[in-house]
Amino acid sequence: MSALTVEASPHIRSSNTTQSVMRDVIIALLPTLVASVVIFGVNALILTLVCVISCVVFEYISRVIMKKPQTIGDLSAVVTGILLALNMPVSVNPIIVAFGGVIAIVVVKQMFGGIGQNFVNPAIAARIILMNSFPSKMTSWTPAFSYLGNVD
Repeated sequence: MSALTVEASPHIRSSNTTQSVMRDVIIALLPTLVASVVIFGVNALILTLVCVISCVVFEYISRVIMKKPQTIGDLSAVVTGILLALNMPVSVNPIIVAFGGVIAIVVVKQMFGGIGQNFVNPAIAARIILMNSFPSKMTSWTPAFSYLGNVD
């Protein structure tokens, strides 16, 4: 009969850090980001940059206001920004996208304790709130390759 050891989680340990995992997620999302720029043009890249920058800035500001250690170095805000951008119509106003960054980072992520403490995915929650707040803007889809003009 073998003895069982009972200890607190996590039971599986790894040398991976949050930053290394998020970096891997960013690398995994790059082909999709490149495809979106090819299919929808430079507006997709601009939208992604606005999302990522707003998410990082709002995470920094919220951590300063809450007087908690900075977490922008773990790259989770960058992942949230990319995921949010990939869930938005390419024709949406950048101000709406920045507002989505506020919702995702401040409301959904930071107000519930930060990474790992949120009850839903911040990017998808922000998309749902934006969809209910700006229904006409969030449901106007741009046809693929429309930036090239009339392409058959």
